[in-house]
Amino acid sequence: MLRAALTTALLAVLGLGAAVYARSNKTDDLNRVQGVRIASHLPCDGSTNPQEGLKLATTFSPGGWLRAFHLDAFESQFCKHVDLYFFCVMHGHDRWRHEWESVSQSSTSSAISWIDSCAAWGSKNAPDYILSGWYLEGEASKKLPWKQASLKKVSDAPEIFEFTDPNGGTARVEITRK
Repeated sequence: MLRAALTTALLAVLGLGAAVYARSNKTDDLNRVQGVRIASHLPCDGSTNPQEGLKLATTFSPGGWLRAFHLDAFESQFCKHVDLYFFCVMHGHDRWRHEWESVSQSSTSSAISWIDSCAAWGSKNAPDYILSGWYLEGEASKKLPWKQASLKKVSDAPEIFEFTDPNGGTARVEITRK
């Protein structure tokens, strides 16, 4: 009797959790075509997962709207709650996770981000990383959605990408591999 009551209560909690997740889950609006795929230059051998350091130096022109760069990593079936490496309470759906971000509130910034050569330990598949540019039309104080801009490759050595917002502000990111 107690076991049946506990099972019913557990199913009710799981059902409520699924309903809350479905209402709060929003789709990511990252457009892979407008962004640029970034991949590690280190080989993936299937038994280790070496990382490559990327020095990302951004420059934003004065004026224009608020602009930003994102480096996002694709996660498939990530663990949403209680990740014990051998057990996961609730798996999430596929998503893009922010690895790095730089916003135009300062004219320049520099940071190092580490990217994996393999999608997972024991895998020979390369992970998906997308570099994207974004701008916010109008004033930053209003709650407006960010819009994605198309990135253009300016140089191969060093790797330089840039975009211009519709108001004339430019943004540039230079990638140096470590």
